[in-house]
Amino acid sequence: MSGLAGQTSLFPPEPAPDPLLCWLWLAHVLGPASVHAGRVLDAFGGAQEAWEARDTAEFRLAAGEAAALRAQQLAPEQYHPLVMRCDDLGVRILPFDDPDYPLAFSRIPDMPLVLYCTGDPLWLNEPGAVGIVGSRKPTEYGLNAAADIGGELAQSGALIVSGLADGLDSAGHRAAVKNNCPTIAVMGVPIDRTYPAANVVLRHKIEQKGCVISEYPPRSEGVGPNGFLQRNRLIAALSSALLVVEAQEKSGTMSTVSHAERYGKPVFAVPGSIYSPNSAGTNGLLRDGRARAVCSAADLLGPLGLRRQSAAAVTAKQPEPLSENERKVLSCIGPQPLGIEELCVRSGLPTAVLLGTLMKLELSGRVLCMPGKRYVIK
Repeated sequence: MSGLAGQTSLFPPEPAPDPLLCWLWLAHVLGPASVHAGRVLDAFGGAQEAWEARDTAEFRLAAGEAAALRAQQLAPEQYHPLVMRCDDLGVRILPFDDPDYPLAFSRIPDMPLVLYCTGDPLWLNEPGAVGIVGSRKPTEYGLNAAADIGGELAQSGALIVSGLADGLDSAGHRAAVKNNCPTIAVMGVPIDRTYPAANVVLRHKIEQKGCVISEYPPRSEGVGPNGFLQRNRLIAALSSALLVVEAQEKSGTMSTVSHAERYGKPVFAVPGSIYSPNSAGTNGLLRDGRARAVCSAADLLGPLGLRRQSAAAVTAKQPEPLSENERKVLSCIGPQPLGIEELCVRSGLPTAVLLGTLMKLELSGRVLCMPGKRYVIK
């Protein structure tokens, strides 16, 4: 019998790649807005586990044939220069398991596995986010409506979310900035670009009290128009409610509405003139019962559980980081009510700890307690 029989290998096992590099690898393997992202996480739990299973049939089944092929061609280590580039640019990388990664994205099947962020990412998990979207070539009526309603919402503690595009997206952001209130811009271009370029100054103001995010790393090539369409799902997912100010029947705005409906988010619309093509989309949403009419911010505040606050209180508002237990409980709660017993099972927390955590989440406006001690996300 050989003297080596029964002995361990003389060679040490290959060290596992850095966790962040594994997330970057997996994000590039699957590509943006991949419907396989949720399946891979369900199957393997994380990026390192997916890397270790890249040669298996299970990975191929969860990730798809094309991604499985890319998994063989790419390696985590090749994304080290990307990490250094982001560090040089002041861009924060938020992988799926980062404490500041928005929990709202973890509830959608095509979540981005990595986000790139400038500004303060703590705003990404603040409650009361309202998406404001609409035409890139709005009428004066649309601009005034976005400014007035957006300003009132911001003054009431709502966190305005939009896409930093021309027209009504920018009007929503400006309404928040004008009132020194936080706002989040979700871009459809690489994080080191601003589109349109004319919004560079507005972007800097957003970053001072709020943040800008993208699922596209700096110097990305070939994003194209799909980037804006893929961005729309993130606006819908991040928002507790979506407000369409002015939109034509066939427009990118309608894709955001479709995503909001897919995620179970309430949709609101500002009525417009029956003679204006720019209001054909919003009026159609109201006619078909897909949206509720909004004529002032007050029409939204009640459904969102918000109320008008003093200017000092709103401008002094600062984002609060979530504790580990809060993130754990929030990750278990969705739009469907859940009771204490089921939340105990899902979160793994003792009843006393769970109840204390739920109280904090309710007081901060992140969850709503329904009759029978059943909780839903706000």
